[in-house]
Amino acid sequence: MSEDKKDFFDYDNYIKSNKNKKKKKSAAQKKNSEAEDKPRKKQDKESIDNIKRMFDEALDENREELSELTEAPVEPEMPESNPEGFRRKLYMLFGVVITILAIVGLVSTIGFAVDKVKAFADNTQQKNEFAKFVYPIVICDPAPFNQTIKLRSDTMITAALWDVILYEDKTKYETEFDMIIVPEVDVEQHCTKLFGTGLSVEHQSVLGADIQFYYDETIKSYRVPSNPKFFTYSPYVEEITRVGERYTLLVGYVSPTPAWLTLDENDEPVSDKYMEYIVSKRGDEMTLVAIQESSKKGQAYYDHYGIEEGQE
Repeated sequence: MSEDKKDFFDYDNYIKSNKNKKKKKSAAQKKNSEAEDKPRKKQDKESIDNIKRMFDEALDENREELSELTEAPVEPEMPESNPEGFRRKLYMLFGVVITILAIVGLVSTIGFAVDKVKAFADNTQQKNEFAKFVYPIVICDPAPFNQTIKLRSDTMITAALWDVILYEDKTKYETEFDMIIVPEVDVEQHCTKLFGTGLSVEHQSVLGADIQFYYDETIKSYRVPSNPKFFTYSPYVEEITRVGERYTLLVGYVSPTPAWLTLDENDEPVSDKYMEYIVSKRGDEMTLVAIQESSKKGQAYYDHYGIEEGQE
């Protein structure tokens, strides 16, 4: 190459030279960059793997447990409102209660009716009421009579004093030892209670074989045993017939205990004899009208003649 050409700037070679330098430099930089990127990429890859492993471990749980945790809690089902059904059940319960009460009431009514019919059929209560009324008179065992005005004073006094002993409040009377002092006024009141009004009573002592009633004229009173131990007869009313306000009682004389107090409904006492008592009854008040002989014979009659009942 000539001198002139050496001194001339070779632009093409310069460009080529720069291009080669740049390529070499780029190749070197690229090589260096790749060398630097390799550990960085390796590190990034390891970080990604670590993060992935962490997620895998976190998510590596029992699927059933996860499903239980992820499942929404089941809320209890609320019963559907059904007012018609509730009302129907209430009506049914009410009907059952009413039916039970009706059955109980029916049974009670039937039992009550049976008891009433039975009591009416045998007149047990009524018989006992009449027996209680005639008891003081039966103890006296008076002779038959058709009118009370014909009764003897000693009979009326004795029956009246027995009525006091049996039914009166004896604590209101003065006492002397085992005797009570009964004013004659009280005796007259009990005579009226048993035999009615319009009677004339001559006060006197009554001295029987079994019991004595002493009359003290100075104090107008009777000395009477407060608790006598002996009773002659007690009444047992077997039959009752009624005509208006008058009742005819078939009264058995039972010895020696009060049959109307000790009598069981299934027992029938043995009567020594029978009398018919005519009693007037108005409301709760009773009055003896008459005593008559009875056609029915008592056990004393059969014992006396040594025969059995039905062999007259």
